[in-house]
Amino acid sequence: MRSPGLTLAAFLLAASTISAQAPGAPTSKDATPPGAKPISEKNQKYLDAYLKVWEERMASINGLETKIIYTETEDGQKTVYTGDAALMKPNFARLMLKEAANPTNTKKWKHHVADGQYLWDFNYGSKVAHVLQLPKDGVGDKTMFTLLSGMKAADIKKRFDVTIDVDDSTKFNENYIHFSIYPKSKEDMQEFKKAELVLWKNDKDPKYVDFLLLPARLWFQHPNGNQVTWEFKNMTVKKSFPKDEFKAPGFPDKEWRSEWIKPPAPTVSRTSAPPK
Repeated sequence: MRSPGLTLAAFLLAASTISAQAPGAPTSKDATPPGAKPISEKNQKYLDAYLKVWEERMASINGLETKIIYTETEDGQKTVYTGDAALMKPNFARLMLKEAANPTNTKKWKHHVADGQYLWDFNYGSKVAHVLQLPKDGVGDKTMFTLLSGMKAADIKKRFDVTIDVDDSTKFNENYIHFSIYPKSKEDMQEFKKAELVLWKNDKDPKYVDFLLLPARLWFQHPNGNQVTWEFKNMTVKKSFPKDEFKAPGFPDKEWRSEWIKPPAPTVSRTSAPPK
């Protein structure tokens, strides 16, 4: 099972969100989803076209800031968090979420920083910062990062079963496109049972054209039935950030400590060629 901390931080590298003033926010997902259905030839053509354009759109974005509403549903009980995030490709990001009902409860804060070299997952309850060394070109092969950052269309179809229904006006209209996503690999099946990615579609209204094909919401149902929903608001695209924007903060007090999520692979140096 892959680390939840890595999943959350991976999300930070996603280019995402629509304006808070966007009309008709997409409907939240609470019901248990149906299984994957065969896709018609008509829908397949639309899917291929939109995935290709989405690939190109997401590749053009280097950095952003966004407000976030994050909802966890566990055993029928909902907990809502609010906060903000920023990212800069390839591997700089920050996320801070606080429980909406009690934002001063530090034990429930979700705080993650990717500083270009390491991913920091701050646990204020245990006063431990879990640390993971980052790859040079991102934060790892995580499902949330994959879906939100915009991988190549061919790779998306190879890794996931993806469907759309252009005849369903609640899922395909002037404002939004809903993609239903099902895992194919055992590894992805450990992360989620079904996901739904909602992209902004309005290219007519000048107020919203800048958000074309950016994610509005990402919903997951985990294998145990629990659900999470990420909603993205008030996005501002930026080409660059101050040098110290993604610097990991110092520990609040001396009781804090750091632990590796996964120790880095040892470096092997040689003074001569290896034996044949």
